[in-house]
Amino acid sequence: MKRPTSQDVAKLAGVSRAVVSAVLNRTPGIRVSPDRRQAVLDAIAQLGYRVDAQARGMRTGRSRTIAAYGNLDNPMFLQVLQGAQQSCMQAGYQLLLYGKNGQPQEQEELLALYQERRIDGLLTKDTTGFADEAFAALVQQAGLPFISVEGYPDEVNVLSILMDYGESIRMALDYIWQRTGGYPVYIAAYHGKPGEPRWGDRHRLAAYEAWMGERGESPRIFRLSLDEPEALTELMAGLPQPSSVLCNWFAASALVYRAAAGLGLAVGRDLYVMSADNTAQANRYMVPSLSSIEVPYAQMGAAAAERVIRLAEGREPSDAPPKIWIPPRLAPGESV
Repeated sequence: MKRPTSQDVAKLAGVSRAVVSAVLNRTPGIRVSPDRRQAVLDAIAQLGYRVDAQARGMRTGRSRTIAAYGNLDNPMFLQVLQGAQQSCMQAGYQLLLYGKNGQPQEQEELLALYQERRIDGLLTKDTTGFADEAFAALVQQAGLPFISVEGYPDEVNVLSILMDYGESIRMALDYIWQRTGGYPVYIAAYHGKPGEPRWGDRHRLAAYEAWMGERGESPRIFRLSLDEPEALTELMAGLPQPSSVLCNWFAASALVYRAAAGLGLAVGRDLYVMSADNTAQANRYMVPSLSSIEVPYAQMGAAAAERVIRLAEGREPSDAPPKIWIPPRLAPGESV
């Protein structure tokens, strides 16, 4: 059976091959009306037409593929991938998954993929506040379109997709106040011994202190090691009832639930609990359901992929800001 060609698509859609090419390649400077674009897409679907990616890459110098680089053990990276994949599909791009294993040659291989025209750009899911100045310099020297999700917040020369962690705390505090009229204790939980907080937690702490100060209240901050949860039970035993607590992330909230059960406290009645981060995948297992502020990782991944594609195609405005801020999202539950 003869494989359909772009000429067959043009004939069925009643347009020129130039219009078909413009639709397939999103050619800059060529405008196609919505009706013509839909006619081309319908003809492609009817004929089962598939683009010869290798031939198109030779003509355009682009692979129409971007790479996503991150830790495969991190469930937040998977959410970023969901959003990035959606943006790539809408733009006619492929998403190449490149897992981070901590090997020094990984970054060199990513640059080689770009130099070999196997990818057109790169997005990474980094830890909050992460910055690798050496890698950023290599990327810029190579001309590789690059966007970090959550990394390089203070690097004006590196493009990032970020969330305002201070705003997430203010949103949570406003919600707790509206629901309970109380001023919550802030529980900052860390792996290992609490040390110097990272970028995100610094902004959370500063926002909590500012919010309490604006209301004439003294901040009540409890720093907790996830390895020593018994200290949390002692704290909660001394709280009046009802009280409210705001946790910096889900792991702390889970420990609060456990300590409350051991003390005979009912979450949502004797103790109001809210989390400021990373709970979307776990809320379904919490009883009662946990009120939280979600980091919209899928939306951030979508925005990162869209921006990488714009950069690769030369469509990013010259005055575009280096940082795009995605707003946090309130996810009400039964715990507040």
